[in-house]
Amino acid sequence: MVHLTLALVEDETFLREKLEKILKREVEVVYAFSSAKETLRKIPEIMPDIILTDIKMAEMSGLEMVEEIRKLNLPIKVIVASAFSEPAYFQKAIKLKVENFLVKPIDIDELLYQLKEIEKNLTIEKAYHAKNKLLNEYKEVVDKSNHITKTDIKGTITYANDRFCKLCGYTQEELIGSPHNIVRHEDMPASFFKRMWTTILNKQTWHGTIKSKTKYGDAFYIETTIAPILDENNNIEEFISIKNNVTELVNNKRDLQKEIVTDRLTGIPNRIKLSQDLKEFQSASIILLDIEKFHETNNLFGLDFGDKILIFIAQKLKYLSLQRECSCYRISADEFILLSHNQSSEKLIETINQLEQDIKLMPFEENNISFDIDITYGIVTNTQDINNNMLIGMAESALSDARKEHKLYSLYSQDKNQQKAYEYNFEWTKKIKDALNEDRIDIYFQPLVSTITQETVKFECLVRYIERDGSVISPFYFLEVAKRSRLYNDITKVVIQKACEVFSQRKEKFSINLSIEDIVDEQTIDFLIKEVQQHHLFNRIIIEILESEGIDNYNKVIDIVEKLKGHGIEIAIDDFGTGYSNFAHLISLDIDILKIDGSLIKDIDQNISSRSIVKSILSFTKELNIKTVAEFVNSQEVFDVIQELGVDLAQGYYFSEPISKEKLEELS
Repeated sequence: MVHLTLALVEDETFLREKLEKILKREVEVVYAFSSAKETLRKIPEIMPDIILTDIKMAEMSGLEMVEEIRKLNLPIKVIVASAFSEPAYFQKAIKLKVENFLVKPIDIDELLYQLKEIEKNLTIEKAYHAKNKLLNEYKEVVDKSNHITKTDIKGTITYANDRFCKLCGYTQEELIGSPHNIVRHEDMPASFFKRMWTTILNKQTWHGTIKSKTKYGDAFYIETTIAPILDENNNIEEFISIKNNVTELVNNKRDLQKEIVTDRLTGIPNRIKLSQDLKEFQSASIILLDIEKFHETNNLFGLDFGDKILIFIAQKLKYLSLQRECSCYRISADEFILLSHNQSSEKLIETINQLEQDIKLMPFEENNISFDIDITYGIVTNTQDINNNMLIGMAESALSDARKEHKLYSLYSQDKNQQKAYEYNFEWTKKIKDALNEDRIDIYFQPLVSTITQETVKFECLVRYIERDGSVISPFYFLEVAKRSRLYNDITKVVIQKACEVFSQRKEKFSINLSIEDIVDEQTIDFLIKEVQQHHLFNRIIIEILESEGIDNYNKVIDIVEKLKGHGIEIAIDDFGTGYSNFAHLISLDIDILKIDGSLIKDIDQNISSRSIVKSILSFTKELNIKTVAEFVNSQEVFDVIQELGVDLAQGYYFSEPISKEKLEELS
């Protein structure tokens, strides 16, 4: 039984009655209507989950009815059926976001399969909304719930309220007189508490999130504020600690983290997860798989058919990865990656042959028909001396070679490509040095717009290389070379100096991007602080730290962030949603602004998964009082969605591409 409410719209009496009779045996609730207009009148009353409609009907066609339903913004799924297959019908159905298009006479088995799939999707959507509602209710409870303890100056507990006792499992008698580290979890490093004690012994309030454990060893998380209580002589008499239990919030954060790194269709890890995992590899080998003529397959058989092929390949790769000691990922529409630790080319070729053999023995089938799936492979191995960020590009190169040579696979040749890399690096090293000497490293400015007033309130400063002929070159082409040739810090200082000079003459806030390499470089930080002081830019400059970059020395970064904030410099996390630690940054770094990565924003008006992830991110940032920015806002539709969700600022080509200093001055 399919647990849905279905509205059947068919003007042919015999066919309508026959379908109604069949569907009532399989579907929980079925309403049958003889016209589109009658259906529209009844929709507010019956609120179906799905409509199955004919296209050509008297007075109003099925697609015209769907168009009216879409205007009402009702979350009703639609399947259209017709004996006609003109392309115009397909095109209009796609525009109206119709779930499927069935050709008459209707295949009842196919129809029931589609209804069951829609039921599954609706169940998932309802579960998500229920979970999100539960999370919001939990947040309201947390806001009102305080767990309070007091200690003497040595950290011995002198008071604990009933809420805290219930939370940790100890009685008041067991807690009072015991050191507060009675609830300390072994995962918390000593350096964490050393910084905390330094703060409160200096008569300052400390705020942070602590992982603790109950009397029975269970972990819990508490967002804690500790304040020193001073006597009449300004000496510390005791400490009071006010805590909120955020255990469920942290656990939901982990669930969301998993969702961010999982491909929604196939259930295997996605490109973000691949990027994270590559950071853990000193020497990696990869196989890039591309399904040949996949676009044509989608056009010929439909998107649902294409999705089934992708799921089929993903399942094959999951099984194969268990046998061959590797990990599998879906990185784009029809491309997959197998990642392993430094396997030889022979081993990787064995893996390819095993997959090919497996697909031949157990091919993809649909409606009892077997379909051949042709895959081309690019192989990269022995990459110990190669930046992992370049691996996919190298695999794409090998894949391209395989296609050109009409081969099943091709192995990336280090020797073949090394000379080109050398020439490229030499050329750009000279060009960067010349540009620095000739003042051709410049900055462009992209506005950040308030989603409430739609006025520009900030600018992001973006580095650009200017050719002698005036051509503007993106940093994509030269920053990696600058890092390897030790010119990166020089470029950073130019950006800092020019940005501070420009905005010393303006009123807006502005941001500069710094890498982790910049953050941990003392000379760069001192230079930044000096420029801020010289131009009197306190509380007007924001430093954006790339979230996708790994942080090796977390404690040092935390110290530097505190130092910058002490000089009136705000901190933002950039590209949030692409990195390996994600929410750990929000908890450990005292940031002011979070910039949501463009991959989650660019199609948020159409992508339900992206919208749900962004919703969840916003719930955490509001809890932590962090402002948010949506990157890659490219249309009115995208802006409408992020505005509705409550994002604070928007940035993207919908408002403006990055502009030169001259154009910026015209805006004054």
